[in-house]
Amino acid sequence: MHDITLYGHLTVDRVFENFKENLSLGAIANSWDALTKIDPTLSVKLNPTSIGEAIILVDKDKNFRLGQPQLNVKVNDFLQVENSRWHHIMYLNSLHDASFLSTIKTGIISADITVGEKNKNLEYLKFIDYLFVSDEDLFMDLQELSELVKGWVVLHYPSGSVITDGNTTHKYETNVVDGLNVLGAGDIFASSFIFSSLNTKNSIKDSVKFAHSKTLELLLQKNRRHTNEQ
Repeated sequence: MHDITLYGHLTVDRVFENFKENLSLGAIANSWDALTKIDPTLSVKLNPTSIGEAIILVDKDKNFRLGQPQLNVKVNDFLQVENSRWHHIMYLNSLHDASFLSTIKTGIISADITVGEKNKNLEYLKFIDYLFVSDEDLFMDLQELSELVKGWVVLHYPSGSVITDGNTTHKYETNVVDGLNVLGAGDIFASSFIFSSLNTKNSIKDSVKFAHSKTLELLLQKNRRHTNEQ
């Protein structure tokens, strides 16, 4: 049994910052990278639903990034679910086919969403224990969204998070660090939360606190590494 299986798009990202282009792997590769940095001993299975590409513009001065993806260039028509303690589905609203969700029989299921068809695959939210949504991708009232999700909605933004299951709501606030390349921040946040929830006795509030702290730590490391390379 794997600790974590990541489902979703595997992309080649063309990242532009101040007119300089860099190539990197994105989507499920971002979460894999974060998880292996947090704990290299984790058994993390990559299970791509499709292969795609994206063009991404980054503005560190404004903590801003914007992308134009083509996520389903090549589709995996023979996807098999894995036996895992935790299943994380990335970019649920952009999957060409999310029906495999109904066949997952073991472990916890989480998902996130991204730019794209905001109302796509909403019927599969009833299988989701944790749904991660950034403030810029929130597409309906938070209370209404929580009623569609099996478990919790984790709404995250640079200065904190709101966590709700429709009945109970928790809020967490943190400081904003300016001048960061925040590309992949949402993927790192979800990965950090998953690690904390899966491998510790942390409460959901503690896992959110850990996720914000670890996301900042990994973003700072990535920004320092990028600066040194330049």
